[in-house]
Order: sequence, then C-alpha cells, then structure tokens
Amino acid sequence: MTKNADAWRVVRDLGPNVAIAHHIAGRIRLKLTGGASSLGGAARPPVDDIRAAIESLPGVRQVRINLLARSCTVEYDARVIPPTAWNDLLNGTESPAADALVGALRAKYDDWRG
Repeated sequence: MTKNADAWRVVRDLGPNVAIAHHIAGRIRLKLTGGASSLGGAARPPVDDIRAAIESLPGVRQVRINLLARSCTVEYDARVIPPTAWNDLLNGTESPAADALVGALRAKYDDWRG
C-alpha cells in the first residue's frame, strides 16, 4: 500500500467524524462530530501539534481551534488549495485536488510522528 493510499484510509476513517460547518472559498470551518476517540483514541488531541501541522501546509494562512465548540477554522489561499479539495477530502473522493491535500497532510503527519 502506498503512503497516499494509507493516508486516504485514515481520512476515510475520520471522515464520518468531521463535518463542514461552513465553507466559502478561502475559509472553512470544520466540526468534530464524533468524540475525541475519533481522533485516534487520544483523550485530548495534541491541539498545538495539530494547529502547527495544518498551518505549515502550503496555502494555509491561519488555523483557529475552538475546543469547546469542537471546531477548527482554516483560512487558506484558494489559488493554492482548491475549495473542492476539502469536500472531496471529507467525502473520501480521490480527486487530484484532494489527493494533493492528502499528500501534504501525510507528509506533515510523517514529520510530526518522527
């Protein structure tokens, strides 16, 4: 299994637990619909690590995480990350736009995991 295929498996597992609450080109707000266990079993996910990983993606301008609301707002450059990439990503649709986003997420995850 390729690294991107493995990353897609993880995205498909998380997809049902994350919903798009609001999206306009350049800004998306995601809501965690499952419990913390949907993020890999951690009682409290490493918020600073998650924020740093997302912010380091090409095209991402700012990330705000609201633990009480269980949401994450990402401001991004729609010329770098096509708006359709987010929908495709969360729906598990392997489009070129979503695959590029998955590849970037996988690379940052690999860096974070060491």
